[in-house]
Amino acid sequence: MAGIGFRLQNLLKDDSFISRIKAYSYAAVISSGPWIYSLLSFLAVSFFVTSEAGLNRLFQVSVIYVFAFSQVIAGAFQLTATRVIADYIYESKFEMIPGVYIKTITALAPLLAIAAAVIFSSAKMGAAYTLICTLLFVLTGLIWIQLIVLTACRNFKAISYQFAIGFIISAAVSITLGTRFGLLFYLGGFTGGILYIFASMHSQILNEFRSKKTKTKPAVDIAKIKKYLPLIGVGFFFNTGVWVDKFVFWFIGGNRISGLLYENSVYDRMNLILIAMLIPVMAVFTLSVETNFYVRFRNFYKSIVEKENLDSINLNLALMKQSIIRGANSILKVALPLAFMTIVFSRQLLAALKMPPEYQLNWCVFACAALIHAFFMLSLILLMYFDFLNYTLKASALFFGVNLAVNLAGALIIGPKFMGYGYLIAVTIGFAVSLRYLNEALDNLLYHTFSRERIPGEIIIKR
Repeated sequence: MAGIGFRLQNLLKDDSFISRIKAYSYAAVISSGPWIYSLLSFLAVSFFVTSEAGLNRLFQVSVIYVFAFSQVIAGAFQLTATRVIADYIYESKFEMIPGVYIKTITALAPLLAIAAAVIFSSAKMGAAYTLICTLLFVLTGLIWIQLIVLTACRNFKAISYQFAIGFIISAAVSITLGTRFGLLFYLGGFTGGILYIFASMHSQILNEFRSKKTKTKPAVDIAKIKKYLPLIGVGFFFNTGVWVDKFVFWFIGGNRISGLLYENSVYDRMNLILIAMLIPVMAVFTLSVETNFYVRFRNFYKSIVEKENLDSINLNLALMKQSIIRGANSILKVALPLAFMTIVFSRQLLAALKMPPEYQLNWCVFACAALIHAFFMLSLILLMYFDFLNYTLKASALFFGVNLAVNLAGALIIGPKFMGYGYLIAVTIGFAVSLRYLNEALDNLLYHTFSRERIPGEIIIKR
């Protein structure tokens, strides 16, 4: 996302409060658009959904399942597509990007459709319900892929407007028709907003790179895709790891809504902390942390490619390490106050969300886990920048395994009172291991760079 981050930084040239608000707002939408859309639409529509015959719960659980499982499935494709697209951007082969995008969504869509059909047909709510939820599921999964492609686009304002219009469509249609005709129209309106977002972003992707296409249709480099296959595991393990503790408490101690649809209303609401904290963190990362790091990252490898002396190379390495520390401090300045306020006002927040007060400690534990989660993500992203994909895969797999095992044991032995603790343990272990890997990688970076005889990400430094 460094590319679009540089364009967003142009908004900060005025150095005014309004300019900063605009820049961080655009960054939040670009980095966390689906989460913002789902959160706002979910809250707006849920307020009007009738509680009659449990339709409120069915609507909420259906939407949660859509975003949870679509992210897990799309995550296996997302990182690989990101790295392949990033390489083509570095090589100025923009004409290759639409091909990567089309092939990715073509491979992903059938998997999403099959998974959705299995999940939602089990609810036995009729063919219309299954069809709408399947369409919503597929579109949401494809939007996760679209966002990584759009980071190479120039028109960041259009992305924000598309999400805003999609939200308006979703809320207006759902509330207008759903209050009169019931659940299917609530879901249909919600899906209508997502469909608009997908269609408009699909059009933008194709139009953005149309002028850069060559006369002959280029073929995607299969060898480049194979090189980044470990990222399939990283994407799957990390995204599944984020959700697996929720899955455990849905199926153990949760409530069965219908078929395969389960919920745990207390734990689901705790996840609002994670979403609320990660949105501003990702905005800061996109706008300032990644862009500043990338400048130092590129300068370091440029000094190697241009065969500068060892002192110059070591200086650029030191500056790059400093940019990582400054980036971590920037994230801490955002995430720590959010976690602190969440804990201080935990009683009031629980009351506002209509959660039992006995889960106040669990809420605070989850807030701490969300804080660590932000730094875990940062460490994994940095490892991927340097092409230490095996380290990234090991840390992600460990996070998933610990989160699954600890929460299974906690749910079976302790019960609901264990909610949040397993996630805190897993994300802490994952972060500790990834940080160890990152320190080891940075300490031996010169050795790894020269022994591998290639530049991470196949960066082309133009003289």
